[in-house]
Amino acid sequence: MAAAVAMRLVPAARVPRAVAVIFSGIAVATIVAVPLGSYLGELAGWRSTFLAAAALGVVTLMFQMCALPRMAPQSPARLGTLWEVLRRPGFGLGLIGMLLVHVGHYALFTFVRPALETIVGVGSDQLALLLLVFGVANFVGTLVAGWLLEVSLRLTLTLTPVLMGLAALGLALLPIGRAWYVVLVVFWGLAFGGVSVAWSNWSTRMVPDQAESAGGLVVVGVQSAVAGGAAAGGGLFGLGGVVTVFVVSGVVLLASALLIALRVEAPRHGTAGDGLRRAA
Repeated sequence: MAAAVAMRLVPAARVPRAVAVIFSGIAVATIVAVPLGSYLGELAGWRSTFLAAAALGVVTLMFQMCALPRMAPQSPARLGTLWEVLRRPGFGLGLIGMLLVHVGHYALFTFVRPALETIVGVGSDQLALLLLVFGVANFVGTLVAGWLLEVSLRLTLTLTPVLMGLAALGLALLPIGRAWYVVLVVFWGLAFGGVSVAWSNWSTRMVPDQAESAGGLVVVGVQSAVAGGAAAGGGLFGLGGVVTVFVVSGVVLLASALLIALRVEAPRHGTAGDGLRRAA
């Protein structure tokens, strides 16, 4: 719902920046939540973590009720609307590109620990620090993507899988030393920080009159890619180890970038909506 809400709260030109700010909250939460939950669990038992999460949910709901304006539905929501959105010209092909990007990433990320231990050679004490660095880079990437989207949606959609693919291939194939491996991990985190921001903006530009339904389809695609990427990565890991996972995933990411650059429609603000109004 993030992009659909943002496009109703700010002018069209500010939507990319607004979505980036919203998604930066996810990146910060990813960095903070695990150590905070572990600390609470050690301090007062695992139930305290669940109770704290429930209380935080209530506080968040109350904050949203006070801070957000009322936004009545712009059109009726039906189950068939999802199929109608999926049939819009260019939307299905874009979802395929998005699926490839996420499958490639989650095949990598599922095996990030053995990769960092075997390729980069970090110990258990350094692993947590490097994952923290990845998370911070991910946070920065969401903010950078907001600026880059104002320059070019197509560039952002294409550049993120290119950087992730090159980082994956570099980690797997280049004997460049630990310091440069860390640099590649940072680039990977930066690039993935922009993926969700870019595709959420893409869906609202492609289907501005059904942004909620389009966002729902994007989420379904992402969750499917999480499962599919992890499963594919597991199969590759069984066949040839972590290097095979990173090489194949890197190739998939670069192939997805080529598909996006050549075939995926990337409308400017307002162009998709103008076309729909003319068709109507």
